[in-house]
Amino acid sequence: MESFKKFLSYCSSFRAKVGFISFVFLLIFAIILFKLINVQIINSAKYKIAARKQYEEKIKISPSRGLVYDRNMNVLISNSLQYSFAVDPTMVTKPDSIANMFARIFKKDRNEYLAKLTNKSTSFVYLERKADVANIQGLDSADFEGLIVLKEPKRVYNYGRLAAQVLGYTNVEGTGLSGVEQSMESELAGKDGFVIMQRDGKGQYKPNMDTPKKEPVNGNNIVLTLDINIQKFAEEELERGVKETNSHGGKVIVTNVKTGEILGMSSYPSFDPNSIQIADTAGFTNKVVCDVYEPGSTFKIVTAAASLEEKIVDKMSLINTEGGSYTLSSGGKITDEHGSSSMTFQKALEQSSNIGFAKIAGQLGPEKFYKYARDFGFGISTGIELPGENRGLLKRPIDFSTVSLSYMAMGYEVLINALQLSSAYSAIANNGVLLKPYIIKKETALDGKTIFENNPVEIRQIISQNTAKTLSTLMVGVVETGTATDAKIDGVKIAGKTGTAQRIVNGEYSSGSHTGSFVGFFPADNPQFLITVILDDPKGGQFYGGKVAAPVFKRIAEKIIGFSGNLNLTEPKFDNKATDINVTNVSNNFTLIPNLVNLKLEDAKDILRDLKLNCEVVYPENSKSNIFLVVETQLPDANSKVDINAKTTVKLVVKNKEVELKSVLQVPDVKGYSLRKAINVLSASGFDIDINGSGEVIDQMPKSGSTQLPNSKITLFCKQIN
Repeated sequence: MESFKKFLSYCSSFRAKVGFISFVFLLIFAIILFKLINVQIINSAKYKIAARKQYEEKIKISPSRGLVYDRNMNVLISNSLQYSFAVDPTMVTKPDSIANMFARIFKKDRNEYLAKLTNKSTSFVYLERKADVANIQGLDSADFEGLIVLKEPKRVYNYGRLAAQVLGYTNVEGTGLSGVEQSMESELAGKDGFVIMQRDGKGQYKPNMDTPKKEPVNGNNIVLTLDINIQKFAEEELERGVKETNSHGGKVIVTNVKTGEILGMSSYPSFDPNSIQIADTAGFTNKVVCDVYEPGSTFKIVTAAASLEEKIVDKMSLINTEGGSYTLSSGGKITDEHGSSSMTFQKALEQSSNIGFAKIAGQLGPEKFYKYARDFGFGISTGIELPGENRGLLKRPIDFSTVSLSYMAMGYEVLINALQLSSAYSAIANNGVLLKPYIIKKETALDGKTIFENNPVEIRQIISQNTAKTLSTLMVGVVETGTATDAKIDGVKIAGKTGTAQRIVNGEYSSGSHTGSFVGFFPADNPQFLITVILDDPKGGQFYGGKVAAPVFKRIAEKIIGFSGNLNLTEPKFDNKATDINVTNVSNNFTLIPNLVNLKLEDAKDILRDLKLNCEVVYPENSKSNIFLVVETQLPDANSKVDINAKTTVKLVVKNKEVELKSVLQVPDVKGYSLRKAINVLSASGFDIDINGSGEVIDQMPKSGSTQLPNSKITLFCKQIN
C-alpha cells in the first residue's frame, strides 16, 4: 500500500514536470508565432524595406540639360553620353586590382581609388564621373564584384573657347556655375529621375525590373541673341589687338542699336569650358559685366549730350582752352595734348579737350551732370541676363569734392562696366532712347514650342532726337578728322569716340599704365551696329584709344560688313513693360533748386549762375566785405521745381559767420598720414571729412594752411580706390 502511494506521488510529480515543460514549450511557440506574425503580417512592409536596403540602391538619373543656340539656331551647347563608374565597397573583393586599373587608365594616384574602394561605411561611391568614351578602354564591360557602370549626360561646348564667358560652364553634377549656364539654371536643368538598382549574387548592381523607375524630365532649350559669326569676328580681332599692343587683356561688345540685342561679347583671356579642370582661371570671369574701370574720355559723351540738350553750347560755341594748361579754382590742374588757346565745341569733341569739357561741365553744374549720367544708365545695373554684374559707382552731387565735377567730365572719379558704356552710346545711335540690353532671345520646350520670348524694352528718352542727331554728326567728325581716324572705313560713315585713361597702380594714377578704348556705331546716318573695344594696359608703344582700340573696331566692323551670312536682324517689336527704376526724371524745361543753406555766399552765387537762375541777396546789418558770408535761409526752398525759362529769382538771406565765431580755422597738413590718423587730426581740428579711396593720404583739398570755417568739409584722396 505504501509503495502504491509512492507511485501515485511520483506520477503526480511527473505529470507536473511534464505539464511545466509543455507550458514552457507552448510559451516559446507562442512567442515565435507572435514574432512570425509580426514580421510576416503586422510589420512586413517595414522589414521588407529593411531587407531591400541590404541589396538595393536608389540611383539618380540625371536629365539632359537643355540645348543652347545662337540667334540662327546654331547649337552652341549640346550633350553627350558619358560613362560614370562607382562601387559598393562592401562587395568589393579585389580593391587592389580595381585601383591599379583605374590609376593606369586615368593616370591618377592609386591610393585615391583605394581609399574609396576600402571605405566600408558606404554602399555607393563614385570612382570617376562622366569619363570620355575614348578613355574607358573596356571599363564599361569590366567584371568586378561591386563595380557599378552608369551612363550620364555630359555638357559639350561645340565651339570650344568661343563665347565661353557668356555661355559659362557646369560642375560634374551638371549644375551651372557661370554665364548663361548659371543664370538660366532653372530653365536648362530639367528634373531628376531615379532607378532602383538591385544587387545580384556576384554583387553587381542591375536595374530592379519589379520597381518602376522615374524618368527624368529634360531641360528646356535657350536661344541667345548672339550671332556666332560676329562672335568669332569679335574674339579673333580682340585677341589680335591684345597681342599686337601687348595689353594685359581686353573687352569687346557688339550690339544691335535698334533692339539692345547683344550680338557678340567677350573678354580676353578666355578659356575652354570643355577642359575646365586644366583651364586658366584668369579667363573665367566675364569682365564685360563683372569688372569696372574709369573710362576716361569716352565718358565725355555725358557732358556733350547734356550741354547740347540744355542749350549751354552748340557745335560752334567757342571755348577758352587756356593754351593746354588750366588750373582749377580749387587747385587741381587739367592739361590737353593739343595746346590751343580756344576751340569750338565741335573741335573740343573731335580733339577730346579735357579743359573744354571741364569748363562745360562747370556750366552744367553738379545736379544736371549727375542727372544725365544717371539717365544714361551709369551707376545702375543694366539687368543683363548674366551673373555677377557690377553696377559701378556714380557719386551723388552731395558727395562731390571741389574737383569732382571737372574730373568726372573727363571720365575719372566714376566707375562703370563696359556694357553700361555700350548701352549709353547705343542710346545716342537710337535717337536718344535708352534700351535694355539683353542676351536671351527666347526659351523653347522640347517640342519646339516657345515658352517665352524677349522683345526690346525702352527704358527712357534721355535726350531729344535732334540732340542725338547733332551729337552723332559731331562724333562722325571724331572719326573723320579727330582722334579716331584709325577707325575710318572707306564708303561707310562711322560715328564714335575715343577714350584714354590713366590706371591706378599702387594707389596712385600712373603715367605708364592706361586703358585705351573706342566706341563706334555704323552706318552713322542709320545705325545698325555698335562696337565697344577696350584694351587694358597696352604696352606696345602706343596707349591712346584712337591708336590701340580704334583699329580693332575697324577690323571687326569690316568683317561684319563683308559677312554674307544671315544676320537675322529684324525690325524691333517693342515690349511696353518698360520701367524706370530708381531714376528721377526731371523735364528738360524744369530744374531743381539745390540746397544752398550754410554755403559760402560766393559758392551759392556760382551754383545759381550755372543753373541760369537769378540771385537776390539780403545782407545782415553788420555785413563786412569778406568771404565768410554764408546762406542762412533761401527762397524757394531746396528741391523746389522751377521753370528754367521763367527767370526765377532765388532769395538768399545771409549772415556773417565771422561775427558769431571768434576765429576761423587753419587746415592742417595730413598728406602722408594713414587715413585713421588724418581723420583724427581733422576731426580734432573742427573739420568734416570726405574720403576718396583708402589707405595712405596722398592729397587733400583744400590745401594745408588755407583758412576755412569750422565744420567745413576736407576731401582726402588716398592710395587705394575701390
